[in-house]
Amino acid sequence: MKVKELLKRVPSEYKRDAEIILAHLLGISPSNLPLYYDEELKDEESFWRLLRERMEGKPVAYVIGEWECMGRTFKVEEGVLVPRPETEILIEETLKLIPKDEQIEGLELGSGTGCIAINLLLERPKLKMVAIDIDPKAVRLTKENAKLHKVEDRLEVLIGDLFEPVKGRKFGFIVSNPPYIPEHLWEELPQEVKREGKRALIGGKKGYEFYERIAKEVPEFLKEKGFVALEIGHDQGNVVKKLFENLGFKVEVIKDFSGYDRVVIARRWS
Repeated sequence: MKVKELLKRVPSEYKRDAEIILAHLLGISPSNLPLYYDEELKDEESFWRLLRERMEGKPVAYVIGEWECMGRTFKVEEGVLVPRPETEILIEETLKLIPKDEQIEGLELGSGTGCIAINLLLERPKLKMVAIDIDPKAVRLTKENAKLHKVEDRLEVLIGDLFEPVKGRKFGFIVSNPPYIPEHLWEELPQEVKREGKRALIGGKKGYEFYERIAKEVPEFLKEKGFVALEIGHDQGNVVKKLFENLGFKVEVIKDFSGYDRVVIARRWS
């Protein structure tokens, strides 16, 4: 059956998901799908099976096993955070502070799929990164995605809790998108979001416990004139800003496209 005929048979509320699934099966970008409307889909059975999984509540990223970040495709699995548009702001703001022609080593805390560290490496050929995650599945995915994007020779992937695996080392910058949702909001999250896992989403009772831990330890691991770049919750700008200002950092809070606090950049001057 032709692609356009398949789409006509899909309930309207799942049309966008169907387009993503079809693009995945055809090996193309969803934005190019209209060019393939008259193509015959050979594996129609797989399309309906994957769409059924989506209609049963499985996030479409987990259905197809991959998702885009900065226009690049990353493998994803249930229980590991799916890359979001907000994280692209973190990546872009971090890139502004990394010189193109300098050899720098950065550290990512809580790598998930590895999309942050890997995108940074792809944009800065002289950069080296260390990526840490406490979840063995995330560590494996980061390694697989590094190999997929051919940066595995510049990315050291470690398992452990925050700074624990890199005791005694210092970095030019530290970047992280840690869990930042308060514990009391867990039950209010949509069921499909919960499939990303409590460990990947919940930051503690207050939501900003990870920032407190990072701020407490960061002076030991950050080089002079280094910086910290963090994705934050929409209402956490002031509290995270104060954590780093109390350490003598110059702090900037950057908003997302909706006008919410989204990224904190903390620069160390000495």
